[in-house]
Parts: sequence; C-alpha cells; structure tokens
Amino acid sequence: MRTFKLIIEYDGTDFHGWQIQPRVRTVQGELSRAIHHATCERSTITGAGRTDAGVHAVGQVASFGSGTAMSPAVLQRAVNGWLPRDVRVRSVEEAPSGFSARFDAKSRTYHYIFIRRPTALWRNHYHLVTADLDIRAMRSALGELIGEKDFTTFTTADDRSRTKRCDMKRAELVETPPLLALCLTADHFLHHMVRAIAGTVLEIGRGKPWNMADILAARDFSRAGQTLPPYALYLMSVRY
Repeated sequence: MRTFKLIIEYDGTDFHGWQIQPRVRTVQGELSRAIHHATCERSTITGAGRTDAGVHAVGQVASFGSGTAMSPAVLQRAVNGWLPRDVRVRSVEEAPSGFSARFDAKSRTYHYIFIRRPTALWRNHYHLVTADLDIRAMRSALGELIGEKDFTTFTTADDRSRTKRCDMKRAELVETPPLLALCLTADHFLHHMVRAIAGTVLEIGRGKPWNMADILAARDFSRAGQTLPPYALYLMSVRY
C-alpha cells in the first residue's frame, strides 16, 4: 500500500463543504469518486481542513492510501479526468507511509478577501466593502491575536474541538487595490473562526471603538462582530 499526497484547488460555490454528507455534493465526495474510477479502489480520503459550504481552496491538501502501480503524474492526470470542472488536483506526490494530511499539518493559512469597489465579475468570490476603513486600527487589532490564545469568542457554541486554544502565527492585512486580504496562519482553526475574526476586524475598521484584547478575553461569541459570508474565504496553503 502506497500513500499519496494531493494538493487541490476548488471553487466552493456549488459544494456543501469538504466533508462527505448524504444526498449533497461535497468536494471529498467528488474526489473519492474520481479516485475510485482512476484506481478501481475504494479509498479513504483525508483532508487537511474541513472547509464549510461555499468556501474555496487554492491549496487544500488530501492524503489517501492505494495499491495502484501508477506514477504520481499519471495518477494526477487520471483523477483529473474524472473530476468536475470546479475541482482540480494541482499536484500528486508519494508520501511516507502513515502520512496524514490532517494530523501531520503544522499550520494552515486562510485569506478572507474584501473588494473595495462594486464589481459584477467577482461579487460571488470577494466581499464588497465600499465604506472608508481605518486600516491602522484594523492592523492594531489583528496584532492582539498573535500567539497561543483561547479563541472561544470566535467560534460557535456547537464547535466540538478538543481545545479552543490556537497558536496564531500570522494575522495581517495585505492591500492590492481594489482588494484587501485578511491573511491568517495558525496551527489550526475553529468552526467559523476566520469569518468571525473578519467580521470583527471589519467593524473596527468602520469605526467601532472595540478593543480586540477585551473581545478575545471575553470568550463570548456575542462579543464578536458579524460572521461574514463564506464566499470570500480561501484555504490558501497547508504547511508540514
């Protein structure tokens, strides 16, 4: 049995998230079906992150075991041949035995992308913000998130994660007008965490006199800003 590591991109618009669910279309479901057609095997696919419905990925990582004799390059072409147009396998490599895309990951990077002018083309992929923003205040607020901290404020009550402590390694804004990207890297993320942080930082940018350190310390979801829609969220990369 060989272990394969895949890097995948997908447009999450028409998916009910990553994880297989009955009677709905999911990324893991489409990938499992394509690998079955390509290898004639039933494989268990493990993803580095369980993205929600509507969330996109530039660099999702998945792993699975297979007895196929195909080379990684041939396997990539075979799997892509069975995938729909809104999912692509960008690369395939053979990984060490026992490699897990989820449990071996050291960090994940997400971007939440705002667009600062009205757009017809990208309205379903970026979050429109036309108000003036205090970028300095937003950056100052993000600085309070760096380090290993309890992020209970930024997750829903039904999050079943063993711990609400995350090690935030990067939290910054990157401006490439008309786009403004909120870039977050952490060892792991809680349910709706990025979208809740994005909503909170946006309110601070709009002038709310909120203190991010106090919001974080409250450990109370009602203290966070609005959880923004999923269509502007991207899983960018996973580090091992």
